[in-house]
Amino acid sequence: MKTTIKDSDPFQEKDAPVMERVRLDDAYYFRISDYDQMRPFFMSIVSQSDLWMFISSTGGLTAGRKNPEYALFPYYTDDKISESSGTTGSKTIIEVEAEGKKRYWEPLSERFKGRYSITRNLYKSVAGNKIRFEEINHDLGLTFQYQWAASERFGFARHAKLTSTSSSATKVSLLDGIQNVLPYGVPEGLQRGSSNLVDAYKKCELEEGNLGIYALSAIISDKAEPSEALKANVVWSIGLDAPKVLLSSQQVHAFQCGERVTTETDIKAERGAYFVQADFELA
Repeated sequence: MKTTIKDSDPFQEKDAPVMERVRLDDAYYFRISDYDQMRPFFMSIVSQSDLWMFISSTGGLTAGRKNPEYALFPYYTDDKISESSGTTGSKTIIEVEAEGKKRYWEPLSERFKGRYSITRNLYKSVAGNKIRFEEINHDLGLTFQYQWAASERFGFARHAKLTSTSSSATKVSLLDGIQNVLPYGVPEGLQRGSSNLVDAYKKCELEEGNLGIYALSAIISDKAEPSEALKANVVWSIGLDAPKVLLSSQQVHAFQCGERVTTETDIKAERGAYFVQADFELA
């Protein structure tokens, strides 16, 4: 079943964004083709529990539990969230080796827009509980997707997928993850007015396996008394075999320049991130 909803204006451009109702993974979605031609717009993900997420069509977002005091990403106004797509939320960098040449691609990023022939699509489930971003790279024969969904037990789940339509095998080096993860215990007003001070208290640790722990070194207070932070936010991943894990964005630029990255186990006084890096071959 496919239902097309579009403007009846006869002067509408051929490549203008079009909304369609499509079926994916046994669920119905509304798909906006070529959504990147539109002005940035704001969306939300609903859940049956206390999870909330507000996300821009640029990819910038904020999310958390209960209220802004329990945010997992900084809670700002929609204009700032839209502008934060390069520093907050999802980020993916792909190094592709085919026919002896290496090429770099950052799906859904303005940094590489215009370098390749691409198509971008945006999907939102009819129920409003899932949002999926997609970029098709016609030059490289690759398609990248990632989806956000709420899970009452696990929090927010991000599912990323890279597929190939090339007739030959493609060697891929992938860096994929999320940026600007907040530790537990940062009040909204403090993050909004003194984010640099909050950064100084941040502590990111990698436990055995690939569990990232994001906490404060101490509760931020102006009182002359000890105040230990005993709670934390966590991020972990499945799907890649023994990936390298980064807890900050410090090595992102190095990967963009073709350098190798190393696993981070203990990061202090930096904004938290969670990246996995792996090399593999797509048939």
